[in-house]
Amino acid sequence: MNPDQRANLEAMVEALGKSMAQAWSYFYVLRGMHEGAKASPTATQRFPWLLDQVWRGMFDALFAKLGTLIDATASTYSLPNLITLVRRYGDAELKKLIPEAEECLSEKAGPLARIKNWRHSNIAHRTAGGSRDSFYVENQMNLTEIEGALGQLDEAINHLSWNVLAIHSDTNSAFEPLVEEGKRFFLAVANGSTRE
Repeated sequence: MNPDQRANLEAMVEALGKSMAQAWSYFYVLRGMHEGAKASPTATQRFPWLLDQVWRGMFDALFAKLGTLIDATASTYSLPNLITLVRRYGDAELKKLIPEAEECLSEKAGPLARIKNWRHSNIAHRTAGGSRDSFYVENQMNLTEIEGALGQLDEAINHLSWNVLAIHSDTNSAFEPLVEEGKRFFLAVANGSTRE
């Protein structure tokens, strides 16, 4: 691999790391809201519409960011295009890494497939099918499933970046404190809910 090829791969990995970090931050805000609402339900009773809209906005932001990470459009910083660069620049040994990363993208059922459906049908394009009640039932997800899908993508990206460039990105641990902040926020709102 020549220096220009390596620079292209490094730029791709850096951009993917930033996108994964943003996705994890959105996820941990959602987790913090969820746990905060369970622990301090008075806050959600006080501001139901506002918190519902913030929740929905965070989901849209998360699924839009995840959609970017799995987008196969040329020139997009995404896992499919990282795979393409490894295939193009890598030797026979590096190309053996590709099937493990491709497996992550090829699943037809499960959390990542449902995220793709949400992103395409409901968030990015707002299709007629994405607006039907049946769509919501068929693509229902919980935070544990979303966390699993994020972990899959993170693992696939790091699998290639570590073995090709010796770069491993910890994109999530810095954002884990957002869960506790979310819980403290809901508690603060609940404790002050009798004041106007």
